[in-house]
Amino acid sequence: MKHLLLLIAVCMSLGSCSTIDYLSVDTLMPADVSFAPEVKRVAILNNTVSPAEESNKAPLLNTTLQAEGKNVCERLAEYIANANYFEQVIISDSMLRTDGSDTQAAILSPRQVLDWTRDLQVDMLFVVDDASIQTKSTFAYTTDSGEERVPVVSGALSLETHIYLPGRDRPFQHFLDRDTIYWEADGLTRKQIREDAVEYLAQLPVSHITPLWDTVERYYFRGGSINMRDAAVALRENDWELARQSWEAEYHTKKGKNKARAAFNLALYHEMNGNSSQAMSYLKDSLQDLEKSGKTASTEWLLTKTYLEELQHKDMARQKLDLQMKRFKQ
Repeated sequence: MKHLLLLIAVCMSLGSCSTIDYLSVDTLMPADVSFAPEVKRVAILNNTVSPAEESNKAPLLNTTLQAEGKNVCERLAEYIANANYFEQVIISDSMLRTDGSDTQAAILSPRQVLDWTRDLQVDMLFVVDDASIQTKSTFAYTTDSGEERVPVVSGALSLETHIYLPGRDRPFQHFLDRDTIYWEADGLTRKQIREDAVEYLAQLPVSHITPLWDTVERYYFRGGSINMRDAAVALRENDWELARQSWEAEYHTKKGKNKARAAFNLALYHEMNGNSSQAMSYLKDSLQDLEKSGKTASTEWLLTKTYLEELQHKDMARQKLDLQMKRFKQ
């Protein structure tokens, strides 16, 4: 989708795509990892090092701060529970690493995994091993600074997690998620850094184990002919069937770029109606027509090719999602 956005920006700058509009579409994306339907109960465990007590005079910038693992686990459990994918999400108050070790995360032994899953009556352990923030002072533009750069603090977030299943000799999955957030330096406190970091850190690994809704942008051509204008009016009224009729009339009566634009819009119609195969068929036929006529550098060819790649990727993701959602059909 980033490639499509770039193409749209280029077209608009050249003044050749003034008839392109867009709409936002919510789509359910599969989790990174698939589990057997029998994995229904998950426990979130804290295996982090407890943050050391620090004085107010301790360095705030250009240093590494440990986030409160207990708070990260609590927020992580909430996010996973709100996804409504697992039957039960619980959190243990016990810290796994009680020796105060600040070395690399201690990997749970198969015996520990078995004991914890039995004691908590769960099918899987999701263990948070490290949650840290690397602060750095820098300068950046903000919404209130206009053309002047102001002092800001960047926080490089790092979250390490492991997934454990009973009966395995080693962790089932290992994740190391990173992201960066920013604060204005004026009035920034250690407490605010840690509180904000906890919120962001807890969101990072959720998509690894549960499907999540995502919003994508979809584009369509409007204007240029009576049929295309009529279809645009129908879309504003959310009448997709009337829009389809106008696009089909354009598709069957026009040639070249005009036919390609109608095909592009018909692909969008079929995608919205859950028929990705028909949508891709329109795009493939349109690409062949454009290539035969030597229009491989045209806006229509570039957008059609990119949209086809997006749908192919979505189709693969849909197959993975269907497997993950089988648990609700049993």
